[in-house]
Amino acid sequence: MAEFWNKAIEFLATTIGQSAVDALWQNSAVSANISKLRATLPRARLLIERSECWRFRYKPIDELLPQVKEAVYEAEIRLDEYDSEKWRVEGANWKVPGELINNFKNWVGGFPAKVLSAQDAVEHMSEELEKICNNFSIPENPNEFSRTARPITSSDHPKIYGREKELDHAKSLLGVPKSDLFIGESSSIIAKKRKLVILPIVGMGGVGKTTLAQMVYKDKNVQSYFNLKVWVCVSDQFDLERLTKEIIQCATGNECNVTNLDLLQETLKNLVKYERILLVLDDIWSKDWQRLLGPMIEASDGSAVILTTRDPEHIECTGDDMNILDFIRLEGLEENIYWDFFKVCSGLEVDSENYIQLENIGREICSRLKGFPLAAITLGGLLRKRLDEQHWINIRDSKMWELKHGEHDIMPVLQLSYQYLPSHLKKCFSFCSLYPKDHEFTSIELAKLWIMYRFIPVQESLKRMEDIALGYFHELKNSCFFHYKDNSYGIEKFVIHDLMHDVCQSITKDECYCLEDENIGKISLNIYHIYVFDMNPVAAQNLRKMFKLKKLQSLVVSPYCSFGAIKSLCHGLKSIRRLSLPSSKIKKIPENIGNLKHLQYLDISDTQIQNLPDSFCTLYNLQHLDMLGCDQVLCFPNGSNKLTGLQIFRPPLHLLPHLSCIPNLSRAMQLYNVTYHVGNDGRNTIENLKHMTRVNGFLIIRNLENVSRKEAAEEAELNKKELDKLCLYWDDTWTNQESNKIHMEVLEGLRPHSNLTVLEIHGYKGQELSPSWMGSGLPNLRRILFNGCFNCTLSQLPRSITELEIRQCGMLTSLQDCLQPNLLPKLKSIYIGGKELVSLPVESFGEFVFLEYCSIKSCLNLKCPRMMVLPPTIKRLELDKCGELDYSIPSCLQNLTSLRSLILSHCPHIVSIPAEVMKNLKSLWNLTVLYCENLESLGDEKFLESLKSCNIVRCPHLTKLQYLNGGRHRKALLSGAAVPNSSHTIPPKQQRPLIVTPTTGASISTTCTPAITPGPPSNQPMPSTVTMALDEPTAAAQSSPSIIPSNLHMPSIVAPSTDTPSSSNESRKRKRVRQRN
Repeated sequence: MAEFWNKAIEFLATTIGQSAVDALWQNSAVSANISKLRATLPRARLLIERSECWRFRYKPIDELLPQVKEAVYEAEIRLDEYDSEKWRVEGANWKVPGELINNFKNWVGGFPAKVLSAQDAVEHMSEELEKICNNFSIPENPNEFSRTARPITSSDHPKIYGREKELDHAKSLLGVPKSDLFIGESSSIIAKKRKLVILPIVGMGGVGKTTLAQMVYKDKNVQSYFNLKVWVCVSDQFDLERLTKEIIQCATGNECNVTNLDLLQETLKNLVKYERILLVLDDIWSKDWQRLLGPMIEASDGSAVILTTRDPEHIECTGDDMNILDFIRLEGLEENIYWDFFKVCSGLEVDSENYIQLENIGREICSRLKGFPLAAITLGGLLRKRLDEQHWINIRDSKMWELKHGEHDIMPVLQLSYQYLPSHLKKCFSFCSLYPKDHEFTSIELAKLWIMYRFIPVQESLKRMEDIALGYFHELKNSCFFHYKDNSYGIEKFVIHDLMHDVCQSITKDECYCLEDENIGKISLNIYHIYVFDMNPVAAQNLRKMFKLKKLQSLVVSPYCSFGAIKSLCHGLKSIRRLSLPSSKIKKIPENIGNLKHLQYLDISDTQIQNLPDSFCTLYNLQHLDMLGCDQVLCFPNGSNKLTGLQIFRPPLHLLPHLSCIPNLSRAMQLYNVTYHVGNDGRNTIENLKHMTRVNGFLIIRNLENVSRKEAAEEAELNKKELDKLCLYWDDTWTNQESNKIHMEVLEGLRPHSNLTVLEIHGYKGQELSPSWMGSGLPNLRRILFNGCFNCTLSQLPRSITELEIRQCGMLTSLQDCLQPNLLPKLKSIYIGGKELVSLPVESFGEFVFLEYCSIKSCLNLKCPRMMVLPPTIKRLELDKCGELDYSIPSCLQNLTSLRSLILSHCPHIVSIPAEVMKNLKSLWNLTVLYCENLESLGDEKFLESLKSCNIVRCPHLTKLQYLNGGRHRKALLSGAAVPNSSHTIPPKQQRPLIVTPTTGASISTTCTPAITPGPPSNQPMPSTVTMALDEPTAAAQSSPSIIPSNLHMPSIVAPSTDTPSSSNESRKRKRVRQRN
């Protein structure tokens, strides 16, 4: 070794133009061993992927695989140690060269031996695993696909295959009257037994239990029969308090903050009293469900509970007040029905070039799936990736079929689909085992988790990494690994089917753990990753016990984590790499955080931390630091510039000015989708934004009324080339001449970069909305929105925009000068709303050759001396309270062959829309007519075969709807009360909404609140409100008197997904009557 150090010192002395640090590291023997170790790991990882699905079939693989993973883990630790020390040396201020050499000698010590040991272990274990795989003829990893799977169906609403018999049987057992009975009549079954009825649906995983329960839940007669409907998912973690609270929240539509179980049960008892309730308990895994039903005994006669479970032994009942009906045991779908379903899932079409060859192979594969819908959905997603014969043969002949443990075991099918995933998607999907079963997640949530675990290749910007992660998510969704759950408050949520979750857990056995309770003792000492999910404050205190988990690499913790727990973790978890504590209540970071030498990812965003300890600066391995929202932090530690390995840093926005003094933090700073509040206390000034040197995505700036000078706005330097969207908000409500002038100057100073694609301006009080950069300065702008700009006029807009939206701009009375086709040739969407608007060039709209959407609302003073002309490209037209513009109806509807949605509201000048106009609307899906008091006719011909939804509200003079008399619309018309040719009408004093909803096929349900009495068949005016929904499930869901289920499973018979049953508690407050056919 002495000879090495002498040569190293001699080399340093002669090196010119290269740092002593680089020279030392590039010429050490350690560096060569490290390079060799890095090159060995990819082979080991591929062998792990190759064998992990076979560990439960072959014991030698099951025994050796953990040892291979352990060797890889130790090798990664050595690499981290090397990188950490290198970054530490680079960040220090050494007296070159002697002090540097001595420090390096002290550190290196036995490190080369550790590297060689790790290298030997990885090579040896990999060779042993490869021998075993070859002995058992374990296939190599399949070819990866570079393209996304084709969509499973082009249908807007997936179709459900089969189960009609089971549906009818379930309704019969529940005592639901048939459609020719009044709601008030009691079923003989219910009347005799007068007990809470329990209907179990039993079947293996993936056979469609949840789907059948959904079909019952959403059935039109069931909807009418039960006053109250609630759906909860029980899953394998039975929590009586949680489930009781969920039932209450679903039934009331309000959040329940009660934590005492006795109070919760008393609340539920009072809620269901005198109500005929249908409760669905989905996914039962134990007999504990009976404890949940105590308060349900108070429900009205006829109340029922549907249970879905895999194990019939869980359906034992000891209560005298409950009556368990005959089980509905689900088997696979019938052969012919299943083949039709399989073809849809696999993308097999009759007109395909190689249909005959693929059909024969497909039937062989289909016969192995035993009619299980989940198997068809999952394997179909794999087959449709490549519709060629060899690919289908490879799947048919795969050895994965040998993993089958029983006649109806479909796990091999799911594992086969997983095995065909590309390596990067395998990592992303398998780590979903960190989530508990039935956990609902968003695409953004999962994308951030993948970035944290470094499954996403490091890119130049955080935005780019998130885009890649979202691309991965959509690949998995299109391959049916994720299922759409619902869209709550505009946020799409997804779930993983139980069996697919089992696949995740089988792959990450003894590696990942989701902690949901206080029993930390269950965790294996060899665990690598822990997700602390929704833990209560008491249980969170036990986190300090985790210090025993010496191999733990990542920990994501709930907000309840305490300072003491973090301190204990930092003391014991010295190998941890990723620590996520977002929104936790901690106010400081313990000094011993410096012990976490391998820490690469730290998220302390939105916490109340006030300062960072000096030891924080010794985290040389730290690559990703998120402190966004840490508004209490006063400054960065003095040694922050030592963090030379930092690649992504999201800083507290109020400390942006200080970053320029810390080059390593400034270099790593990345901000994506930021909201910045301009302060008036000298802290969060507009000038701080100039320090956002790497911001992308959107930037929202609020409280711009606190900016009083144009020069200050210019210093913000908003010409940031990576910014896509800019939103400017003036949040004050008062205005005067001086403030108007300031607003104009500030807007002029906020010049964005020419790359900007979206611009929004809210609450602006200036007299002109035309800064010098608005026109030619934004050549890439696509969308522009002006909202609440009360004093302004508008003269120029960028020619590039495709979407224009103007809302409540009070002084803006005319758009004649700026809304012209020659000025905005690319315009696709127009939204205009404002009561002061007087003039619009609607006669020129026909020259907007790309226009698809036009909405004009609340323009009561609009004058239209000329008729509106629209181009045939229009797909959606909305007119609401638009002054004289409704005189253009029906002439402007001529030749709108692409129109899909027509909404007319508060249009008093419309008298009729002739048949010759309506019959040209060949693409119309939705027709909505609201409060058109003088409308008398909508045509009298047979047309609108494409119509799926028809909503007519408060049109008292409308008596002609004959166009619905033909074809599939005839039954919808005759089912509605008080329409021509109907045998019933609603007396004027009792007029209430009438809902006519066809579901699958030609099935129609009719619900109205008043009593139906005989009336004249053709000469009676329509009731004030009629709603006809001619499609499912969306329209039906919106009018369904049920309760929103908070934990609804994805059905497994639906291709590829289905909407959850919708809810409303209005039905509990009114009487129901069923119309006799």
